[in-house]
Amino acid sequence: MRTRVCDVLDIDVPIAQAGMSTFTSPALVAAVANAGALGILGALLRPAAQLRADIRRIRELTDRPFAVNHVLAHLNAEALEVTFEEQVPILSLAWGDPAALVTRAHDAGMRVVHQVTTASAAAHAADVGVDVIVAQGTDGGGHVGMIGTFALLPAAIDAAFGVPVMAAGGIADGRGLAAALAMGAEGVLMGTRFLATPEAPIADAWRQGIVAADETATVRTAAFDRALQMDWPGAEVRALRNRFLEEWALRPDAAAQHAAELRASLGRALASGDFDWFPPMAGQSCALITSVEPAAEIVRRIVAEAETVLRGLGRYV
Repeated sequence: MRTRVCDVLDIDVPIAQAGMSTFTSPALVAAVANAGALGILGALLRPAAQLRADIRRIRELTDRPFAVNHVLAHLNAEALEVTFEEQVPILSLAWGDPAALVTRAHDAGMRVVHQVTTASAAAHAADVGVDVIVAQGTDGGGHVGMIGTFALLPAAIDAAFGVPVMAAGGIADGRGLAAALAMGAEGVLMGTRFLATPEAPIADAWRQGIVAADETATVRTAAFDRALQMDWPGAEVRALRNRFLEEWALRPDAAAQHAAELRASLGRALASGDFDWFPPMAGQSCALITSVEPAAEIVRRIVAEAETVLRGLGRYV
């Protein structure tokens, strides 16, 4: 199963693992890469020295291409320089304008993957020369936009001037990959599915929360960012419903007023693994995830499932 994304990024199958901040690890990235997909290490909130060490550890674990993801709205300049100094093959960007970095990345021999949440942003990304666009729908976990994946995807493809587009948000199995390909995408990027792996550096309570969740279990809210006083233009956070979200999800202005105390309590909850208070981020695809599986097995299974679905569609034509 090869698409243009495979050729552009030098991967074997059109699947990418999302660059989910410090909830990614060298072990996860390398496992995905060794399975033929694209592993992405998140740079957000990762100190530059740690980022350098983690990039080098990935190279010890795999000789396959991988990416480092930077959130442009919260860009750490020192961490960005590490990414260039370490000659990472693929630069992954999100939540901002990639224009200033595309030429520099290309001059350094990097490919550029950029995530968008609107068709107009897809058009701009194509215009400034990104190599692959990820159209992320509000179905996803963590920071998401406001448009559903399968409404956004065809609009982004139409706006992308022929640049290959991957779908993200609400996809966790081969049916989602097959659907995205049928709509004109050239692959998928998944986050929540790769959190429910032994390689993801998250607490087991978070993993098990994803496995136990159904399609009604997540909440999208601005309250989390308002409490942390972090500005993510055009984004809200989707996470599994818990006590924090029950109390604050519908009151983002009140969360902003209590930001100092909430920020401290959220920090303590994350450090202690208290996911009754710190929102465990997850997308609506958690309903499709019923077990914790090794990352490489997930890649292999999703490709096999998608091939089966696409063969079955032949009976309709």
